[in-house]
Amino acid sequence: MAEPEHPDDSLEKEELYSSYLDGEMTEEEAREFEAKLASSPEERANFQAMKKTWAMLDYLPKPDVTVSFTEKTMERMKALSSPTIAIKDYSAVVRGMVFAAVLLILFAGGVRVGTLSFKETINVDEELIKNLRLYEYKNIYEQIENIEFLKKLDAPDLFGQDPSGL
Repeated sequence: MAEPEHPDDSLEKEELYSSYLDGEMTEEEAREFEAKLASSPEERANFQAMKKTWAMLDYLPKPDVTVSFTEKTMERMKALSSPTIAIKDYSAVVRGMVFAAVLLILFAGGVRVGTLSFKETINVDEELIKNLRLYEYKNIYEQIENIEFLKKLDAPDLFGQDPSGL
């Protein structure tokens, strides 16, 4: 049973057929394509259908293109290929004010970011100070598997008599 064709596969095949019909393939690519057609009747049938469709395009009426249409199109293409930017000539005072405003904004943003990061550092340090005893024994706590292990260690008869009672 044949696999259903993926939509992208059919587009790739059409592009392949089109480049063969247009003569855009190298000699080696064309030989490989012809070998593929020779080995697959289904592929050959698909290509023949595309080839007939391609040939029918010659029978379609040709649009009349006026000289003015061509000129307008070429002018637009020329304008797109070399864009120009209109730059107004501002006075030195205006340019200086804009420059100063940009520097002020950058400075204010830097101060704000610095303040936020400093506050975050202080909060982390306060948290560390509050839980210093926990952090001192962190390596030991990480070795504890679960709470049941701690409860077993707390049992009075696990290690014998309580040392304070000696």
